[in-house]
Amino acid sequence: MIECPACGRRLRLGTLFCNQCGIYLPADGPLPTEPLPEDELPTSQMDPESLAADRYDDAEPPAKTLCITVVRSSRQVLFPLPIDEIYLGRRDASRGAFPDLDLAPDGGLAEGVSRNHARIYQRNNRLFVEDIGSANGTFLNSRRITPCLPYPLHQGDTLQLGRLRMRIKFD
Repeated sequence: MIECPACGRRLRLGTLFCNQCGIYLPADGPLPTEPLPEDELPTSQMDPESLAADRYDDAEPPAKTLCITVVRSSRQVLFPLPIDEIYLGRRDASRGAFPDLDLAPDGGLAEGVSRNHARIYQRNNRLFVEDIGSANGTFLNSRRITPCLPYPLHQGDTLQLGRLRMRIKFD
């Protein structure tokens, strides 16, 4: 028998996830996000200054729903708008990581998604994405974004965390 480090439940040896709290139970403790080889990630850097005029243009009518589709699994997650912020990453109860969109079930660990990877937030009826210091970067339409700077999201954008791609849609 093994004991869950988060909730203390006793489980059979070889169990991968605690059925009480959902934590991943690897043999050597929580798995860190491994840096991916640079040649497996897009190389162009997005220039935040080129988006300055676009950042606060509120010409688009406000949407009622944000739909994020994970390309790999075809899973769609809907978030009613308006929102304050949505955190994207991998859940890890032992490290206190509880993102609003947990990408672990979509292969997030293998694809290089950090526990606390990125956030989407809304200001003046516009949605923005921001990398929050991830290990493998956040990409908007195949261009790496600079951490801690907001980038506007548009209908049909591709958002990539590490190697995990998602499509953005507003309804």
